[in-house]
Amino acid sequence: MKMYKKMMFLVLLIAGGIASSASFSLQIIQKDGSENVVFDASYMIEQTIMDFFYENSYIVSNSPVIIQKKNEDISEQIKKSFDAAVEGYLDLVIQATVYYNLSDSNNPSEAVISNIEKVEWKVIKLNDNSEIASGKAVPGKKYRNDDDGLYFFASELAANIKAAIETKGGKK
Repeated sequence: MKMYKKMMFLVLLIAGGIASSASFSLQIIQKDGSENVVFDASYMIEQTIMDFFYENSYIVSNSPVIIQKKNEDISEQIKKSFDAAVEGYLDLVIQATVYYNLSDSNNPSEAVISNIEKVEWKVIKLNDNSEIASGKAVPGKKYRNDDDGLYFFASELAANIKAAIETKGGKK
């Protein structure tokens, strides 16, 4: 009987942890890159962030990557992604803008660190539209200039976003 009680307690503990997990939608914005094609690096950053949070018991969703053309207003596209997150009863929106610097690139579409200038991000709480955290990540020389380096950069970015969410009022 004691074993049964311990098992039930464990099941309830796990179920309670899952039920209280935060949920979010990820919105990637590609800036200063191609005006027609989403780069593999943007997709890789998106997938790495989503995988990281999923593995940390978050409920994750995403909206299609937005390509921001020079001097283009993307507020309508961002509003659509926010509306979809609200309709899905999600808690947060993580908006990550990937800035590209392709002036010295031999292959702009390749998923390498050297094509990325920085990633700026912010986390918005949907129940009151308040920004609870923001930050910037600049890839440095510590990352290899290949898709593995990009993966490690995006993983570190995701860990920083998670830490900010958990210390600034996002629930877990």
